[in-house]
Amino acid sequence: MAEAKLGGARPFAPFEFVIAMRYLRARRKEGGIALIAIISFMGIMLGVAALIIVLSIMNGFRYELLSQLLGAQSHVYVDVRGLTEREIDDIEQSLERIPGVLNSGPRYEGQALFTANGQTVGAQVVGIEPADLAGIPRISAVPGADERYGLINGTFDTFGVGNHGGDNILIGRALAARLDVSPGDQITVLAPTGSSGPFGTVPRRKAYTVGGVFTVGVHQFDQVVTFMPLEQSLLFFAQDGPLTVEARVEDPVGIGETMVEVRRAIGSGIALYDWRDQSSAFYQALQVERFAMRLILSVVILIAALNIITGLIMLVKNKGRDIAILRTMGATRGSIMRIFLLIGTMIGAVGALSGALLGFAFVLNIEHLQSFIELLTGVDPFNPEVYFLTRLPARIDPGEVSFAILFGLISALLAAFPPAWRAARLDPVEALRYE
Repeated sequence: MAEAKLGGARPFAPFEFVIAMRYLRARRKEGGIALIAIISFMGIMLGVAALIIVLSIMNGFRYELLSQLLGAQSHVYVDVRGLTEREIDDIEQSLERIPGVLNSGPRYEGQALFTANGQTVGAQVVGIEPADLAGIPRISAVPGADERYGLINGTFDTFGVGNHGGDNILIGRALAARLDVSPGDQITVLAPTGSSGPFGTVPRRKAYTVGGVFTVGVHQFDQVVTFMPLEQSLLFFAQDGPLTVEARVEDPVGIGETMVEVRRAIGSGIALYDWRDQSSAFYQALQVERFAMRLILSVVILIAALNIITGLIMLVKNKGRDIAILRTMGATRGSIMRIFLLIGTMIGAVGALSGALLGFAFVLNIEHLQSFIELLTGVDPFNPEVYFLTRLPARIDPGEVSFAILFGLISALLAAFPPAWRAARLDPVEALRYE
């Protein structure tokens, strides 16, 4: 009866789970692997937790870096050189009708030399309408609302006021420090091109007043970017019209779908690109770093899963007599194999889920842990003067969490396969010969 019952059992029958649980709990003196199972469980749990914690922190840094980068620049760029004013207006209106587009406007960008107090520095001049400048959150932040970015000295009120946009410009904090200027000071700006004379080309130069000093939280940006009223920039660089019409979108990270709509709106004959093309090296570096870290931590989980192979091989060796008896009672090779696969899967599943909970707990309480370390050591482990952030950023990505759990589970299952295969191939006669 027992033989018929086991022989006719369906896959993953209750008796397979019962035997798997019994073997998993058995101590070493009983031929079990309880200690090795605990070590394997701990390895997978810590590996999955480390993967979730590190990837969450990297996602937080990535979000903060992209926020700094994308908060100070446009996301969509349409090349409008050679187009008429009417065509440029049509493009701008078409962009603003697209769902997800926050604002758009014409821009001109040129290189120039800035001279003040005996210092000369090269920088980029961005010609922009005052209303469009107000739409850039990292520039237009209310002074004092967030010390990390915004206008830190001066005022926006004079920007764009006066003949041809006026003579007031906004400069970055790092550039102001290099030139040793503050709001109200004069800066001489020299364009690389100018009028031709008997002694060659004479660079165009003009004195401008520093209307305000801003910071976007990125030193490289603050050091090389200045804002000038669009009309004044076209006059200074002797240009007939803007170079681009630029737009900002609600979701710059997932800009792909928006770019499809933009292309459909402006047609196929106009050059179009986005922030990923403008900052391709930076974006690719983030992607490579993310992949590399995921790969390294995945290897940690794989190493932890190797303990499952060791433990199950010992279990197969110690339980050879039991396996043989089960086979003589009618258990199929498939049943034997599933029993040992279940053991590995249980270790992996419990370890992966426990690791996910541990990772969640760490990430959600990361600020408290930072404060505890600071209290314990007397040193701030995340000094904002060094990292330009007031806290350690961490963002949980459901996709990354799912990857960590599934990878831990699959690693455990694959690790259990060789011992399970060996157990299924065990010959009952050979196993019982010396018993």
